[in-house]
Amino acid sequence: MDTVAALLVFGGLFGASQLLAGDFVVTGSLPAKGPILGVAVILYAASAILGVLLRTGRFWLPSINLAALFAVAYLPAIGQPVAVALGAAHAVAAVILFRERGWFREMAALRSAADDGTGPPTPTSPAAGSRTRQPRRRFPGNR
Repeated sequence: MDTVAALLVFGGLFGASQLLAGDFVVTGSLPAKGPILGVAVILYAASAILGVLLRTGRFWLPSINLAALFAVAYLPAIGQPVAVALGAAHAVAAVILFRERGWFREMAALRSAADDGTGPPTPTSPAAGSRTRQPRRRFPGNR
């Protein structure tokens, strides 16, 4: 998840910086005008924000939708190597998010158990010098 979150943050910040320079917008059209400019600002900001929030184990569905949207939106700019790389990276991110949806369910279950008081609390900010140790996960082939 860290890789996907980093990609979303990087993609949003990179796009915003290119937007400020007037060089490159999602579809590669030069220069951005009118409504396209507003949509690009919203998409780049959403990408950076969702990337940060994805690290908390939340917002799986908006993140996968945004990654897939960016993967498709980069298709018209196929002649630009940066667009091809970012489009492919967003497509891979969407696949990773789809495959790891169980992790988000586990995180939601942990949050609800902590809220109900029926389960272990999620570590928020441990006191200085103390660390909460999580039990080791056992997988079928891991003995």
